[in-house]
Amino acid sequence: MRIEIYARQGCHYALADFFCFHKINYLLGSSFRRVEVSASLREGSVLLVRGPSGSGKSTLLRVLSRLQELVDGQVFFRGVNMFSFTPQVWRSKVHYVPQKPAVFPGTVHDNLLRPYSLRINRSKEFNLETIQRALDKLMLDFNIMEQNAGTLSGGEAARIALLRSIILSPNILLLDEPTAALDEKAKQAVLGLLTDWLEQKPDRGIILVSHTDESTTFPSANVLEIGR
Repeated sequence: MRIEIYARQGCHYALADFFCFHKINYLLGSSFRRVEVSASLREGSVLLVRGPSGSGKSTLLRVLSRLQELVDGQVFFRGVNMFSFTPQVWRSKVHYVPQKPAVFPGTVHDNLLRPYSLRINRSKEFNLETIQRALDKLMLDFNIMEQNAGTLSGGEAARIALLRSIILSPNILLLDEPTAALDEKAKQAVLGLLTDWLEQKPDRGIILVSHTDESTTFPSANVLEIGR
């Protein structure tokens, strides 16, 4: 799982034609300070994004998911510019899971099923056996499916939000501190599930913001430093 980072050279499509962002500029907070970053990602790889608090790591994920404006630069998936896709199609390929994910009214089952009401996802299968296996890996009992989602703990909500994205089988996961609310056992369970998810299909990748060192889990991952 090797990642090529081209902070100066930009995107080298012959080497990395999976996911790439080149000299993208975005505004950070009310200060309107510009941040410029470049990186390129191979299939089956993980990119760890690090930097001080307030450096723009979370904002980068929002820009890559088209939830925040890109001021300048280019983002490509398989050599196709991000803006050649509709936002809905782009977000079906590139899933963003924030540090504090949204929990919708209803049960956990309702929350997992909700994205399938969107036209872009209607052809996808909602497979309870797949969900049960993933819940087992995440150290969650299958009975949680009937629990009111509003009663979930922070750690449970984080794992359910991750599961909600994984079962839709995107190409890229943009994860903002996915293990921040977890104890060590639950953290290792999440990282194990992500490793399994990467290995199931070749056309997948992860961009992960974390304050902790995940390099032992993803030893071939490279690191993009922001704001240093």
